[in-house]
Amino acid sequence: MAFELEALVGHLYIIGGRPINVNPPGALVVVAPQDAARGREGDTFFTLIVPSGTIAPTTFYEQLAVLAAERYFNTGGSVTIAMRTMFQVLNRNLYEHNQAHSEYEQQQFEASAIVAVLHGDDMYVARVGPVVSVLQTAGLTLTFPDDFTQEESLYSAPLGISQEPEVSMVRYGVDAGSRLVLADANLCEIPVTQLTSVLLENDIKQVLDSLRNAIKVQGQLMLMELLPPNIESPVPAAPGESSLEVSAKLNEARLQLESDGPSRPAQRKRGLSAVLRWGLARLARRAAAVLGGLSRLFQRFLPLPEPGSDRNPAAGSMALAVLLIPLFIVAVVVFSWVSNTGESEFEQCLQRLQETASLARSMDNSNRRSITSAWNAALQVVDVCENMRPGDPVIEAMRQEAQDVVDTLNNVQRRIANPLTNFQNASIARLRLKGTDMYALDTKNHLVYRIKISDDGTEAERQEPVPNMRRGATVDGFSIGQIVDIAFDDVSNELAMIDENGTLVRCRPQFIMICNAQRILGVEQWENPSALTVWGRRLYILDSEGGQIWKYDPSGASYPSAPREYFTKDARPNLRNVVDFTISQAGDVYVLYDDGVMKKYNAGEERAFAFSGFNEGSELYTTMTEGFYLNDSPFAPAFFVISRGARAVYETTLAGTFMDSYQAVEQDKFELLSAIVAYPIHDIIYVASGNSIFRLHKSPNT
Repeated sequence: MAFELEALVGHLYIIGGRPINVNPPGALVVVAPQDAARGREGDTFFTLIVPSGTIAPTTFYEQLAVLAAERYFNTGGSVTIAMRTMFQVLNRNLYEHNQAHSEYEQQQFEASAIVAVLHGDDMYVARVGPVVSVLQTAGLTLTFPDDFTQEESLYSAPLGISQEPEVSMVRYGVDAGSRLVLADANLCEIPVTQLTSVLLENDIKQVLDSLRNAIKVQGQLMLMELLPPNIESPVPAAPGESSLEVSAKLNEARLQLESDGPSRPAQRKRGLSAVLRWGLARLARRAAAVLGGLSRLFQRFLPLPEPGSDRNPAAGSMALAVLLIPLFIVAVVVFSWVSNTGESEFEQCLQRLQETASLARSMDNSNRRSITSAWNAALQVVDVCENMRPGDPVIEAMRQEAQDVVDTLNNVQRRIANPLTNFQNASIARLRLKGTDMYALDTKNHLVYRIKISDDGTEAERQEPVPNMRRGATVDGFSIGQIVDIAFDDVSNELAMIDENGTLVRCRPQFIMICNAQRILGVEQWENPSALTVWGRRLYILDSEGGQIWKYDPSGASYPSAPREYFTKDARPNLRNVVDFTISQAGDVYVLYDDGVMKKYNAGEERAFAFSGFNEGSELYTTMTEGFYLNDSPFAPAFFVISRGARAVYETTLAGTFMDSYQAVEQDKFELLSAIVAYPIHDIIYVASGNSIFRLHKSPNT
């Protein structure tokens, strides 16, 4: 299938206030090669890699951009998985080089990178480091990150600094006429209102000229305008590889591989709507240019008097003004009626929202993806209008309609997230529940809290820190360091805690002040312990970097022996990106990766397991996951998986089949999702987000 949209691309490279007549060295545009992995065949890849720290030779950024494109097109699966894998490869290469050469004080390599992928009518953007994007589409200006003034989100760590890259992603719906800028952080010096005006210029050349005038000292950027195929470029441009040609080559390659398959399908014609949208967008920009010209013309022939001037106008000028003013007023009224400039900004926004909603309502119900994109676009316009007039009932009604449709299509249950409790200056990373006793691990302060919950599960009756489970405490002569994790031993009915030094502390809930401690053996074999589970009184410690789960066998009330390996074969699984693990009552080990993939093992051997039944585009592997909870009791057995990116809780059967997903009515409450447990007796789910614990009921009537 040929691409729905193609890109007209321009570049800007400014050093010391002077434009350089070459493309930025880390800028690259690549259409899918013939040997692209499945799922990548129709993609167009844009990247901009810019210096961070010491500036390297230009070939460094050129080669890094080429490597990024190669890795992306060689990776199958979803777009987000391919983008994340690409960033991990780039980061690993730089990080390992920096680690190997740090002791010799040789040059360290760092870089910031932003990538955009055009996939059908979706544009995916991902960034690492202080790089940004600005999208102008359907009358909206969308920045990534959302707020250019928030340094915490803007200035994230570049590639090569840490073992895992801090990747941020966003997805937009785009159409003909949309314009996207990928740039370094210098673009943030331009106010968003000015960027909006610039991106609405008549053609891409004028946009680049305006950006060149606005960037004072230095900057690197890539600008692209999306056009329907076979539309003549509005400005002179060197042709690249056409997506139509790429599509033909891919079809020919498939025919050679599938000689006995069906004949080559006819190429799909480009829809008239895409061409019309592109033409209307250009017409609107031309109208804006005409209005600007008229404004300058009136200012030239009918200038306003200079401030402080007391000079009387000449009689001829006054007569001319008397004749022209009525005509001017009539012209303005007519022009305002035609161009809607007589309406307030909010009224224009409301009209745009109604048009977007009408388009979404008129779409074919069988096209789930298009309907979802249309209503998501309506939600974006709702946000803009709501900022102009908060609390407007019409806007609220439109938001509710759009949200209800999107939730229904995505099988989302919207629930009120009631606060159970919160802790000052804390970051809750783990929750454990035993009866009506909940335990929360605060990894910011490295201490454990105990929360006593009411019998109906709705209130926290009291809460207190566990004195012997905090960094700096001394238990049986052992000083507690940074806490790795906590777990509950169902056999001995004890809460267990392990720190980075191998100090194991165990406390009984009924005597939480009285604990015992020991230093377990084999700590020198650990590389990066990250999670603890107790099963059958054995300790299981996940070592994500070492690719191992260490087993400790009990002897009486202690663990005197060295650890044994859970994975005993030479080919160990890669556990580097595992975020959580647990063990079922049957002894099955489940490990969850940050990309939403879960694997199942028994006696060290992998068993078949996969999540299924999710709607297209809502699969767990399309978003990041932070943790999960296994309820394998006879009462309502299920997996509960949390995704901070989707701000959602997903419920599946023990076989991995989708059942439901839950989101908060106030979505910002789930912005920092980090841990989850369930109370199946009362159908309650508890989630930790930042320093707070929330409860939500699975039943809508509770």
